[in-house]
Amino acid sequence: MRRITLSILLNFALITSARASEDLSGVWRDLFTRCRIAVETGKDFDATGLRDLGRDVRTVAPVTVPGVPFPLLHGYKMAEQRWEVPGARFVVVETEYPPDHGKSRRSCELELAQEAKPISADEENHLRTAFLAERDELLGTGRYERWNPDPIFSTNLGVRLAEKNPSGCRVVSIMQIETRSQSLSFFATGTAEQDAACGAAPRFEHPQNGTR
Repeated sequence: MRRITLSILLNFALITSARASEDLSGVWRDLFTRCRIAVETGKDFDATGLRDLGRDVRTVAPVTVPGVPFPLLHGYKMAEQRWEVPGARFVVVETEYPPDHGKSRRSCELELAQEAKPISADEENHLRTAFLAERDELLGTGRYERWNPDPIFSTNLGVRLAEKNPSGCRVVSIMQIETRSQSLSFFATGTAEQDAACGAAPRFEHPQNGTR
C-alpha cells in the first residue's frame, strides 16, 4: 500500500512539474512573439494584460584597460520600459539605445523577475523545444534565416529577419540559457535591432548626456 501511495505521489509530482514547464514555455512564447513583432514591424509593444512597471534609465559603464589613459568605449545611458505578467516569472524589458542623429535602436527582451527562481534543466528543455517550434514556423514563411549566437551556453539559438525592418535595421531573435554550471545560471531571450546606424525616432525620454 505504501509503495502504491509513493508511486501515485511521484507521478503527481512529475505531472505537476511537466505542466509548470509547459505553462512557462507558453507564457514565454506569447511574450517572445509580442517582442519580436514589435521590433520587426517598428510598432508599439502590445502590453495587453501586463502590469506596467514604469520607465527607468540604465547606465552602461565605460570599457577601460589598466594603463590606457582613455576608455576604449565610452559609457552611455539607455531608456527602459518594463512590464510583468502578474503571477509569472518573466519581466519584459523594452530598451532604447541613446539617440544617434535622431534615431534610436531598440530591443525587447524577457528577463526573470528579481525574486524568481532560476531556469531548471527541465524547464530549459521545454523552452528550447518552444523556441525551435517557433523558429521552424518562421523559417517556413521564407522571410527568415537561421542565425545562431556563439555556442557559449547550454542553449544557443537564434533566427534573423531576412530583410531589414521599417527602421532600416537587421533584426535578430535569440534564446541563450545556461543550466550546466553550478556557479552560473543564465537566461536571455528576446529580439533586437542589430545595426549601429539605424533605428526610428525615440519613443522614450532619454538622458541628454552619456557616461564618460
